[in-house]
Amino acid sequence: MTMVTTRSETERPPRSQRSPESSTDREPDEHERHEPHDPTDAAVGSGPPDAPRAGLRGVRTWRPTPRLLWIVTAVLLLAAVAVAATLGRTAWQQQRDADNRAAALAAGRQIAVNFVTMNATTFDADTQRVLDDSTGAFRKEYASTLAQLKPVVTANKTVSTVERAEASLVSGDDDSAKVIVGVVAPTSNASTPKAEKKTYRLRLDLVKVGDAWKVSTLDFVS
Repeated sequence: MTMVTTRSETERPPRSQRSPESSTDREPDEHERHEPHDPTDAAVGSGPPDAPRAGLRGVRTWRPTPRLLWIVTAVLLLAAVAVAATLGRTAWQQQRDADNRAAALAAGRQIAVNFVTMNATTFDADTQRVLDDSTGAFRKEYASTLAQLKPVVTANKTVSTVERAEASLVSGDDDSAKVIVGVVAPTSNASTPKAEKKTYRLRLDLVKVGDAWKVSTLDFVS
């Protein structure tokens, strides 16, 4: 039997020389197997590594304008001035309160000393100092006793001085204060020529009259 060789069989190249396009029935090797193609891969992987993505095109960095900087600076300066003014006023008020308390304490101490100090030879001047530093009900009451007190002091040759006085502020505000004053007063008279130390404890209610502190109530306390 004679075999007939067709042209297609004789001219067909060996399997090893066939092009990949012609091998329709071959299995893809491991290098050719990959995940389904994603169109964004090309956009991400293309271009140099530092190239911005297409989605960031047109984004500009914000920079403040000179006018805006001036406005911010002015606001900050105003805030700083307000804070400084508040702190300054607080410090001023605290110092004012401290000065006011100190003035009330000093006035109460001096009024107590003037009240206790008395000399038969200088009676009018001694009592006038008390009247000058008094007001209200106390002033009226004290003035009403002077007419009866002067003959007694003069006849007994009374001399009362102050050796020591200590004062403490009980309470106080801008217009009023309460002060306690302890006084050690050597006192002599016609029957006791050698001075004897007497101790008094006085409570004074003070009120502000103009710029001066004056006593409105004075009591002896134990």
